[in-house]
Amino acid sequence: MSAAVETYRDDVEATYAVDFSRDREPMKARKRFPEYRRKGGAPTRVSGMHCRRSKRWTWGSGRGARVLNMRAFAGAVAFAVASIASSVMGATLDMKTIGDPNNLGAAASAGAPGGPYGSVGYVYELATFETTNAQYVDFLNAVGASNPNGIYDPRMASHSTGGIIQSGSPGSYTYSLKPANGVGSGNGNTPVNFVSWFSAARFANWLHNGQSGDPNLIEVGSYSLNGQTSGSLPSRSPLATYVLPTLNEWMKGGFHTGGLAATDYTTWATNSNTKPTSDINNVTLANVANYGGAALGTTGPLEVGSYTNSLSHYGLYEMMGNVAEMTEASSTGASTWTAMSGSFGTASNSLSSFNLTLGFAPVTVNGTAATPQIGFRLAKVQPVPEPGTIALAGVGIAGLAGLEWKRRRKVKAARLAA
Repeated sequence: MSAAVETYRDDVEATYAVDFSRDREPMKARKRFPEYRRKGGAPTRVSGMHCRRSKRWTWGSGRGARVLNMRAFAGAVAFAVASIASSVMGATLDMKTIGDPNNLGAAASAGAPGGPYGSVGYVYELATFETTNAQYVDFLNAVGASNPNGIYDPRMASHSTGGIIQSGSPGSYTYSLKPANGVGSGNGNTPVNFVSWFSAARFANWLHNGQSGDPNLIEVGSYSLNGQTSGSLPSRSPLATYVLPTLNEWMKGGFHTGGLAATDYTTWATNSNTKPTSDINNVTLANVANYGGAALGTTGPLEVGSYTNSLSHYGLYEMMGNVAEMTEASSTGASTWTAMSGSFGTASNSLSSFNLTLGFAPVTVNGTAATPQIGFRLAKVQPVPEPGTIALAGVGIAGLAGLEWKRRRKVKAARLAA
């Protein structure tokens, strides 16, 4: 072959490599790895994007690799933006883990109906604070354009302790916080009130379904409501995530001090065996709470997190007073729930009904009730897959394992034939 022809061929191959941003020679017939052209020693094996038999899910320096890299980078950026948007634009609940599973219930409560109380066989979470007006406004603006099933109560605007205003007309309602009036409303951090059990369950479904703007999805999820606004309270779904706590879940979060013994509880949900003092002015003192009504100078709920030194053992705020908190149905098929914590309006001599060991007397409330003294705090549990779901997952995993085994055999056979 003449020198001119050889020079021409070298120029063509060099141009090909430059045009396609490669630093290796093009693949030649039946040659598994291209020759390395960078300065310095060649690697023991050149693979990655330049091994034509191993191109999927690989990173390299060729044009195809750059496309994959750009796609991966774009995907990572999109995921980060979506994560930030979901945390900034939607309702965010701060949760505390309630551990020590399989703890015994408080033996001193055995005389109360349904006791002992506080025994829970699994790890779960409870909201650090009561659900606020700001969080509920996010919910209303997402799904409440037509106020489906009365999730907004007009008394939230008209009552002195309410905190939310409705504007617009049916089909285009919007919601905002009331101006402050000094008695609990007008601040996004005060607990929402005038919420029925069914509306609170819809708020839980909204969170369960990723804060979707589809109003149909607030009817399903953690609870199957299907338009229900009265009657027997529906049971928790086996696949539920955000829920109203059971009585035992609430009492463990409020009174338990860790450990597994029946004596590992305090009398009051302020991590104390001494009755808390009613005080709305010196909220940073230890063992104080918002209760007593007008007789003790309290006329409405305070901001959540106000009582900074009266937390439960697990770090939960306002587990005594402020607003009465909902639990799930007081018994199977019941239309009532058991109230916990008492409220700003609970008389001093009635507060013992809401403690654990000194005269605990369950107070039940109808699911349709929505008053200035009623609010709620959510729990979060791990969903329990149904047996059929577990079986299907096993079949799917086995099938994927079989496909991977088959693919590897084909690759091995191709290599032996090469």
